[in-house]
Amino acid sequence: MNELATKYGMLSGISSAEVYPDGSIKECILGEENSINTLYGALIPQYENDGVRRKYINSLSFYQNGNLKSISLQSQTDISTEVGTIPAELVTFYEDESIHRIFPLNGKMSGYWTEEDEYELAREFQFEFSFGTFKKKIICIQFYENGSIKSLTFWPKDTVTLQTPTGMTETRIGIAVYPNGQIKSVEPVEPVPVDTCIGRIHAFDANAIGIHGDINSLNFYEDGRIKSLITSTDRIEAIDHDGNKKIFKPSYKPNLFNESIMDLVPLKIDFDDNKVMIDDGTEHEYSIDRCSFSITRVVKEAGSKCSGCSGCSACG
Repeated sequence: MNELATKYGMLSGISSAEVYPDGSIKECILGEENSINTLYGALIPQYENDGVRRKYINSLSFYQNGNLKSISLQSQTDISTEVGTIPAELVTFYEDESIHRIFPLNGKMSGYWTEEDEYELAREFQFEFSFGTFKKKIICIQFYENGSIKSLTFWPKDTVTLQTPTGMTETRIGIAVYPNGQIKSVEPVEPVPVDTCIGRIHAFDANAIGIHGDINSLNFYEDGRIKSLITSTDRIEAIDHDGNKKIFKPSYKPNLFNESIMDLVPLKIDFDDNKVMIDDGTEHEYSIDRCSFSITRVVKEAGSKCSGCSGCSACG
């Protein structure tokens, strides 16, 4: 397969391709310049491999209905969106052709090209939300089908301070937003005291890895109530209506690569109407108005050395 007709025009110079079971094109790599006609103007898919900075990935991918799923652009290209013009090296789409994600840069990290090199190329963007206005470099913008911002992913070295329902919160990794523009979730830089329906809990995920800002450790309902959080520092004592007591707290587990190092395992807590779900590896559900709770701080250090005791449970 060297040439192929698509709804966006004829593709030529196809060096490799994958198809769906019905024979329709799924993805391809191009070896020569093509210009395709899209809802966002004429776009030139990537056809050269610079060998140093750019990822050499599929030039184009398609949904089975023939609509464009993603395009890796030959050079950074301005894309018009509902929130303004954004330069892009990689764009992904929903099945209805609306923009899903824009990556202003799409470089690869190697011994010849570092994250710092890529960061220096990044441009700052101005964002205005009801919960804060800021100017930052971003790795990715995710959109809803209607064109409003769904999430932002920040560079690892950057933080943003925002007015959340729990107060001013310094945020890392990224943020998620509801379609109406209200804050959906954030990833706190440090433990943040949060007043919940069972007491004050410090929200913080010591294991947050920062792949994207779509899902974060401190989540809100649209009306600002706490939906869920992760704590790496707090102990929760729950007493049910029969007087049964159970204690939940962050725990340790051996590191996958070095069993002498113990990794911290935070607690996840969800709030739904009159219920609270506490997950310490197993989910436990309590009716808030029929149970009592007390919370204390027990700060643990990730990466602690194993004491060599008889078992992890003995460390408390």
